[in-house]
Amino acid sequence: MQGRLCPFDPVREDQLKRRTAEELEGMVRRIRDLRASGRRSGLALFAFLARSLQQVSTLVMTFLAARFLLPSEYGVYALGIVFVVLIQTLTYTGFYQFILNARQDDAAVLSTCFWLIFGLVTAASVILAAAAYPIERLFGAKHLGNVIVLLALVQPLASIGAWSSAALLRRRAVMLNFTIMFLQNLIALFAGGLLIWFWHSLYALVAVRYLRVVSGAVLFASLGRDWPSLRFSRTLAIEATGFSGGLYLSRLLGFLSRYAGDILLGLFHSPGAVGLYRFGNRVATGATDIAMQPMSTFAATQFGAAARDDRELGAVLARFTGTIALLGGMVGAVVIVLAPDVIAAFFQASYRGALVVTAAMALRGMAGVGQSLVEPVFAALGRTSWVLMFNLVAGFMSIAAIAVTAPFGLGALAWGQVLAVLAMTGLAFFLMRGRGNVDIGDAGRRFLGAGVLALAYGLALAAVRHQLLPMAGISPVQMLLAGLVAATVLGAFLLVLAMRLRIFSLHAFSG
Repeated sequence: MQGRLCPFDPVREDQLKRRTAEELEGMVRRIRDLRASGRRSGLALFAFLARSLQQVSTLVMTFLAARFLLPSEYGVYALGIVFVVLIQTLTYTGFYQFILNARQDDAAVLSTCFWLIFGLVTAASVILAAAAYPIERLFGAKHLGNVIVLLALVQPLASIGAWSSAALLRRRAVMLNFTIMFLQNLIALFAGGLLIWFWHSLYALVAVRYLRVVSGAVLFASLGRDWPSLRFSRTLAIEATGFSGGLYLSRLLGFLSRYAGDILLGLFHSPGAVGLYRFGNRVATGATDIAMQPMSTFAATQFGAAARDDRELGAVLARFTGTIALLGGMVGAVVIVLAPDVIAAFFQASYRGALVVTAAMALRGMAGVGQSLVEPVFAALGRTSWVLMFNLVAGFMSIAAIAVTAPFGLGALAWGQVLAVLAMTGLAFFLMRGRGNVDIGDAGRRFLGAGVLALAYGLALAAVRHQLLPMAGISPVQMLLAGLVAATVLGAFLLVLAMRLRIFSLHAFSG
């Protein structure tokens, strides 16, 4: 029997063609989305590594100093850095934040703020250099005056690099900014490491500081190519000063809360006590800052962009809260579990006294997640006076905790600061909701979830280190390496889980 042929249906044929075209278009769109997602993830990872490399290089310099210098020698340099950090607070806040958030013409904002930043930092550097030797006599620390003068002299050049970084971020050239940072920190890591390895002196640490600043200035000038003009707007300068005043005062209080312990230990004890405290603090905060400090740049950029685009800040706050808290908790757990192995394997036994400080300070990054986000949130809202008020309270609480706990030793001093920071995180979220009208519900849930995951991670890593690895009968260095491998494997698993639970987000690592 001869079969019947189906008649040609042009309508059905057109439907099939459209459906096929839509399926192909959808497939192409999905491929493009996957490529874009992979590209964003790769760029986010590079930006994170570039910013984190600064903390890595600083931590390596601390390790080398602890290997070749006595705590008293390292304590002299640490005291010098305390006073220089006071000038750095003028470099990366205030006018720097104004550049990121101002809505006025780019050329006027950049040129005016350049002269404001450079002039302010230069004046502060001159004052610090003049006070260097009276400070040396006050602390009774030989060479401290020389160290302070040398570090103060290079700060005006450092302010130019800071301005260039802000200029790049303003025009959203985030990857170029982080490329320059990556190269700068890579130079400081390798060249600075060789310098300290062959020159066992606290002045080698000063030379490393010069190396970082000079290389950064050269890289920003040659690659960033942002040049200030002689243009200076008095009206804009007044507005920038009003915007920045609260931020500068708040950063001053933050400086006091962070470094009052060093100052009091230097005054009432010795540079050796400062060396132990700063070493323990640096090991902990240096490791946690690898994860935490890059987030400050990402947060300032994303909150500023959200404010300029009139978008709600609650989603951005939740994204950064969960991500920062989880990273801080994980790194803190690694430091607490593996720090004894690090000191046993590489450093002088005299530095074991810093372990109690290391354990406490390792948790400060996670405890201070709310405190770290107050400035970018209220700067984006244009309400920097609340940053001043918050940091006023935070500074007084921290200083009070230091004054109360310092007589009881290094451990009490460190844990007292951690508890004060945790209390201020609660106040930070309260202010964001009450005065900033920012939805904090999702941020609070992500913070609690990150805490639970970080605790589980720490317990698992401790079980591996103290229960499984000792059975292998390996050397201290091998024990440390095995612990780092275990931390990496467990950390990768935890981050995947956290992304599925929407606690951790790769979108936080972008401009």
